[in-house]
Amino acid sequence: MTQQGQAGIYFESGGYHLLGTLFLASGDEPKPTVIILHGVPGIEKNFDLAHNLRLNGWNSLIFHYRGCWGSEGCYTFKTIPDDVIAAIDFLCAGSYPQIDTSRLFLVGHSLGGWAAINVASKDLRVRGVIAIATIADPRELCFTELDAAKNYTPWLNGITPLEFITQWKDLGQFTLPLNQVSKISPRPILLLHGQKDELVPVPQSEKLFKNAFKPRAFLTHDEANHSFVWHREWLASQVLNWLDSFKNYKIEI
Repeated sequence: MTQQGQAGIYFESGGYHLLGTLFLASGDEPKPTVIILHGVPGIEKNFDLAHNLRLNGWNSLIFHYRGCWGSEGCYTFKTIPDDVIAAIDFLCAGSYPQIDTSRLFLVGHSLGGWAAINVASKDLRVRGVIAIATIADPRELCFTELDAAKNYTPWLNGITPLEFITQWKDLGQFTLPLNQVSKISPRPILLLHGQKDELVPVPQSEKLFKNAFKPRAFLTHDEANHSFVWHREWLASQVLNWLDSFKNYKIEI
């Protein structure tokens, strides 16, 4: 039977059952595919990007890291890149012939961009990255326990506000996108940011762009906030246009 455009999926990462949705473009032939990575806690999951990509010939996967939105386990920052690699493994396993495993891209928002850059820097199966409102250096963003209790931990399993703050501070000793972004080249990277981002300052993306090698691009929207809430159409068009421009890009690594 011809595939129906979407499928609920699950896969294992670190012994935990992770949940997600696979969006499949029309037709059964292999197509370029994007893994869309949400931030923390992931209130904005970017399903609109997945729908727009599907209508324009792209597959995409949105999944949830361990410890959030129904996925098993306790939430920890340091295991998010492991979960992303497990998602790549899942797409490359051959269960869905509609996925062209030679054309896999990562699109990450906020902490999802942090994960996308860190994973792409070491996993050559990733053919390009879009990082939206991304954190270059977690040490430059400070949160309080009150921030964590109000805005983050209610949606995360097995992590207290104090543990959230402690883990966040520990990320400064972990792999920093600021130091890893240069390793993505010659694969392309696009950085997108809203000038009115209330959570992650624009200089975070500016620093990433400065450290990235070509092919690279950096675009901002003068009015957009952290989640591009009022500017989703602009965001979707930038994501699609950039991906389309690199979907047949030949890379020698």
